[in-house]
Amino acid sequence: MKKMFLLVLSVFIFLAMTIYSKSQVVLKEPENRVEIAHKEVFGILQYGKVIFEHQKHVDSMAKILNKPQELVCQECHLKDKYNDFVFSFQENIKNPENLKNAYHSKCLICHQKISAQGKKTGPEILSCRDCHKKVNEKFEVKYPIFEFDFYLHDKHVKKHEKDCSLCHHIYDMEEKNKELALVYEKGTEQSCYYCHDFTKKRGPELSKIVKVAKEKNLNMENSCHKLCLNCHMQNKLQGLNAGPLECSKCHTGKYKTTEELKEVSRPERDQPDKVFLNVEEGRMKGVAFKHNFHEKNNKTCRVCHHETLKACRDCHSLQGKEEGGFVNTLTAFHSLNSEISCQGCHKQMTSKKECSGCHYFIAPIKTEVGNREICNRCHTGKKEPEEIKSFTVSSDKVKEEVIIKHIEKEFEPAKIPHYKMVKKLTDISNKSSMATYFHKDIQTMCKGCHHKSKEDAEAQKNKPPLCASCHSISFDSKALGRPRLQSAYHSMCIKCHENMGLEKPRKCHECHERKGSKGNAHN
Repeated sequence: MKKMFLLVLSVFIFLAMTIYSKSQVVLKEPENRVEIAHKEVFGILQYGKVIFEHQKHVDSMAKILNKPQELVCQECHLKDKYNDFVFSFQENIKNPENLKNAYHSKCLICHQKISAQGKKTGPEILSCRDCHKKVNEKFEVKYPIFEFDFYLHDKHVKKHEKDCSLCHHIYDMEEKNKELALVYEKGTEQSCYYCHDFTKKRGPELSKIVKVAKEKNLNMENSCHKLCLNCHMQNKLQGLNAGPLECSKCHTGKYKTTEELKEVSRPERDQPDKVFLNVEEGRMKGVAFKHNFHEKNNKTCRVCHHETLKACRDCHSLQGKEEGGFVNTLTAFHSLNSEISCQGCHKQMTSKKECSGCHYFIAPIKTEVGNREICNRCHTGKKEPEEIKSFTVSSDKVKEEVIIKHIEKEFEPAKIPHYKMVKKLTDISNKSSMATYFHKDIQTMCKGCHHKSKEDAEAQKNKPPLCASCHSISFDSKALGRPRLQSAYHSMCIKCHENMGLEKPRKCHECHERKGSKGNAHN
């Protein structure tokens, strides 16, 4: 009976918290407010959260104390043994009652001191609803993720004259004196996310370092605030140009696109412009990989280098090894279920609006059913990357117009602007180096619609079979995967238009008029 009661109670609490969380309204413009809740300590709050006007307090304290803003942080924030500010109110208080008392005493004492000077201030006596306002319970303070992109990195590199030690460090697990374990070593600079992002699963080597970061409560938020804000404050105190101290100045919600970052210098780690990926004892030909092209077309190195900036082969071998979680080379490069593998990333690219018109109907290539034509596109065995050449569509090879009239009854035949469509798709392809590399010629483009045709089996070049060659007018119950002709036309054409965001044609009369109703278009 007791177990049943506990189960029901647990379900009730879970449902209550779910409903509560869904009822929260995220403040679109937090305006330097901070949410004080500490649910990890208090659990369900008795009086709800406090939405703290951080910048308002900073401005007020600077005015009252007649100090610059960067000197008033110490009124609330503690410093660690390295004389750096810790940007949490009271660190390492895990007891709910002690944490509550710390807030109450610190805030009230400050207010009372200011009030004694005859100046306007906040609550001076313990009156819960003065701070724990009922109206704030429905709001959630949530800042946009801050993106330290290549532009900002390059800006910092130039400002600090390539002194990478100001930000970058490694944690030496072999060092017995843990006070000396955090060191800078040239050539090991990499992303903060690797050690401080606790949301990702890490391999055996990095997991040990992440464990230490967790013990120190140095997740991405805490570690970046501690490092960046202390540096900005020091620069301001020295009269130097410095980065912002206000939340909304970093957390703007505005992000540069890959195109805007394309010409910005990438972090220098002696990386090669091109790599010949050749697996020792592998049976497939090597792949010429343009590293600098992929650098310029991604916003972060972590798109590929998900755990370290080492070469892929250092963690992934032909059979798999512990460093790489026993993920072998085949899976690391070809897994369709991973956004960080080559094929997985390319699969994601095909879901873009301009690509999904064709790729929606084309099944992603699986390595276990690969063939010579598919594998050879990358596994050329050549050490130099192939030059990417765009191609043009000739009206001599592609019909200007195609008339579909196999199943006309109540509607007139559909006139398809065939050349215009192929030309448009080719122009889209030529704008993307990746698409141009894989499409390579007009025959590949044709497969967007003529999706089951095999070029080697066609009787005449550039003349793939018609839809009616495979799709019968009536439904074949013994071929469930092959729709009847009308369904094939409609699903292929209309779905393509929808995926590409084309407003027309989607309705019946926009492709073929009803017989006997010319000039009177309707469905």
